[in-house]
Amino acid sequence: MCCFVIVTCRTLLWSLLSISVCMVVLTSLMSAHWLVSPPYHSANASYPRPYSENDVRALGLIIRCTETTPENIHTTSQNCRVYPRGLTDFASPFWAISTILMGLAILILTIVALFSVAALCFRSLGKKSIFSVSGFLQGIAGLLLLISLVLFPAGWGSDKVKYDCGIDAQPFGPGSCYLGWSFYAALAGMVGSFLCAFLSHQAEASADSDKVENDILDGKNPVCAI
Repeated sequence: MCCFVIVTCRTLLWSLLSISVCMVVLTSLMSAHWLVSPPYHSANASYPRPYSENDVRALGLIIRCTETTPENIHTTSQNCRVYPRGLTDFASPFWAISTILMGLAILILTIVALFSVAALCFRSLGKKSIFSVSGFLQGIAGLLLLISLVLFPAGWGSDKVKYDCGIDAQPFGPGSCYLGWSFYAALAGMVGSFLCAFLSHQAEASADSDKVENDILDGKNPVCAI
């Protein structure tokens, strides 16, 4: 079967956005800046911590960092590690479920990112449109991300979170901590997933337009259309 490379504004936009969303969500999961604590002196003293007042903790779903800024020195050292060794080592059972759901969403988004590249040449998977299948998968990924983002603040009442954010931390109340950029990146990834699911239908319509079909019949390859 001959491969016709079809590039339209909508298919290109959908492909680039699909790849970007996958990278954003993966970066979010692999970073620590989901919850960020203030310096030690402003945290609750009922949870003593073995580091100086200049240390700031960043706690993610699977990574924990300690950032140290020496006094009067404009440099920052960072010590990060993956802290859960098993499902029982997560800061909260809610975070364990959230991590699993995000992992599944990333797997789906990775597969769709590959589909989005293949869609430049192939428009079908068996008897199904590659765009409709991809859009359906992106909708599922967006739903998984939505659930994981709701479960994340449900785990703020755990001892590990209170250790960094003070004893005032509770479910949906981060105590003295604040949300870091990783949470907002995951939120943007969720919105992007749903947006990609919508754009997949627009991409399919543009790839199946009369102009594209006429260019294929005329033997043009690659086919470029608006």
